[in-house]
Amino acid sequence: MKLKVLSLLAISIFGISNIVGRARIPIPYGEEQKIVKIVDLPDTEDFQLDDGTYFDIGKMYTISHIVWLPYSNTEPIITGYVDDDTYVELSAENLKEIAEIAKVEIPETASASFFDRLGGKIILGSIGLVVLYGIYSSYFGKDEDEKETA
Repeated sequence: MKLKVLSLLAISIFGISNIVGRARIPIPYGEEQKIVKIVDLPDTEDFQLDDGTYFDIGKMYTISHIVWLPYSNTEPIITGYVDDDTYVELSAENLKEIAEIAKVEIPETASASFFDRLGGKIILGSIGLVVLYGIYSSYFGKDEDEKETA
């Protein structure tokens, strides 16, 4: 019985991999840079760039993801936020000057969002546990049922 289950599992995996390979279904994975606004600055000349756009204060970090679920991220740094794709590098002295001019409080440290830090790990871990439980119950659960009926 175990041999039948294992051979059926191997054939299924081989068949699915052939179908996915021929269909070329992409599995999204990689790294993504996130820039999030954390402090809104007034739109004045002091906070205007050479191209005429204004910047705010934001945090920037990179996440590693598989199927859009983040499993790792870098330490966030405080930057100038222009939009979701553009940022301005700022030193600690620049941040102090900006805080004094704009009369706002700029945090010294930042953290990634809850989902980027833990959410993806929780979901990916749960999926992994369900898969492991399914494999365990299908492989070891059948023998106990056969012994009880005999």
